[in-house]
Amino acid sequence: MRIFFASIVIGPLALFGALPAAAGQLISSDTPIQLAASGDSTTDRDTYAQKARDDMHQWQQKLHDFDKKAKAKGQEEGNAAGNELNAAWTKADAEQRKLQSASAEAWESAKTSFEKASNDLKDLWDKIRPDDK
Repeated sequence: MRIFFASIVIGPLALFGALPAAAGQLISSDTPIQLAASGDSTTDRDTYAQKARDDMHQWQQKLHDFDKKAKAKGQEEGNAAGNELNAAWTKADAEQRKLQSASAEAWESAKTSFEKASNDLKDLWDKIRPDDK
């Protein structure tokens, strides 16, 4: 089971996990996502989409660090929590990717879906790791 968990969580995290660390970026779980107003220009949408990508990279690093700490402590509950966090991150990442290809007509819907998934991830993180707020 540990090998399966490790391959599911660490595999995708390894792809992008080093990028935020290399840039020296850390995320606060209460870091707000700046919202673009409806009808904004393509530049504003691109800026929002880039911020969403950056946020997902930072979340990925947090989840990677969480997994390392849980393994070091040998926590069984860490495995269950890690699975929940991985699922929430995967959902938020998928919604973030939809922002890249959203048409002008679909932008608001894609943005709303990403914000919901991102907030769900943050809420789950706060529930599991209240000391990391």
